[in-house]
Amino acid sequence: LALDNDVFVMARTLHRNVERIESLVDKVMKESEHVESDSGIKLECRGFDLWPLVEALARDLDPVAQAAGTVLINRVPEDLALWADASLVRRILQNLIANAIQNAPRGEVVTEAAPLADGSVECRVSDNGSGIPPDRIATLFDKFETDREGDGGTGLGLSIVKAFAEAHGGTVTVES
Repeated sequence: LALDNDVFVMARTLHRNVERIESLVDKVMKESEHVESDSGIKLECRGFDLWPLVEALARDLDPVAQAAGTVLINRVPEDLALWADASLVRRILQNLIANAIQNAPRGEVVTEAAPLADGSVECRVSDNGSGIPPDRIATLFDKFETDREGDGGTGLGLSIVKAFAEAHGGTVTVES
């Protein structure tokens, strides 16, 4: 009988705590519902785990990677959570990974992330392709900047990456 009472008390306490958390989440969601960045991009921020998002992207992009003979590697820690707009983060990483696949045929594309001391998170997509010519690095994230000798893309992918990262208060850099 004492055990049943302990279980009942624990279940009631757990239920009360879940209700408090639900209330807090609802309040945060309502407060952030209409958040817009300085650029005018509407952010729908929520907490989410980054590893499964990258893993799903790897599955989605795997046919493209296989056609190029490229291996996709997810080195994002499984317990790394973000507070961001998941759909925009997905589009950022999708553009970066797709570009890396295109520029590293028969190579590797690695996606990594790590928390920083200031509470932000650094995400990195790297490849072992031939690199970026030094004269293109300064304008790489500009609208309509494209590799004219490559596939003739629109030159919007990396400018979108930059806009979405900046909408979150982040920055985008490149190393070759």
